Amino acid sequence: MTKISKRLKAIAEFVTKKDSLVDVGCDHGLLSIYLVENKLAKKVIASDINQNALNSAIKNISSRNLDIETILSDGINDIDLKGINTLVISGMGTSTILHILKNEEKIKKIKKIIIQSNNDHELLRKNMNDKGFYLENEVYILDKNKWYVTCNFIRDEKKNSSEEIKYGFLDNIDYNNYILKYEKSILKKIPWTSIKAKLEAFNKYKKLKKAISKR
Repeated sequence: MTKISKRLKAIAEFVTKKDSLVDVGCDHGLLSIYLVENKLAKKVIASDINQNALNSAIKNISSRNLDIETILSDGINDIDLKGINTLVISGMGTSTILHILKNEEKIKKIKKIIIQSNNDHELLRKNMNDKGFYLENEVYILDKNKWYVTCNFIRDEKKNSSEEIKYGFLDNIDYNNYILKYEKSILKKIPWTSIKAKLEAFNKYKKLKKAISKR
């Protein structure tokens, strides 16, 4: 059986056997392979915008004699999503992810989107709510000394609270300590000659600390 990283396992945890999904930006295809080998999804399509990455995925899939469709595609533009109810998008930043999801008509039948973004998680949560996707769960995984935030969005009319949009669920003590330390380091780096920026950073840190203290 294929072994995958902690960050990819965090994504796999949100996949269920009723999911027919596209692994967008599949890279070497290891997540797709893991899901199929362990019968964790109903259907899996592996796609990537990069031909070299997709060739690597095809090679890995072929070496394991698995039946996984692979598609060269810019996001989901070249993929027929008929029968697909779930998208997995990881290994890229929020602006790229939102660009992939900008076609509302294309994703209107998608019920779940699992996202592992590299940055701007507040922006991601807000935009996904605006698109009609509710943040049902969010997990924080430390893998090779780097934190990864994995969001499970489901199509729902419910909206997340303003605090959830801004900070997520804050239910991992180690991650909370990490982001507090990170924001504090940013605050310290701003010189007092930049009073406005210093105050903004201080207020951001103070609000984050208050939000964490409520958990």
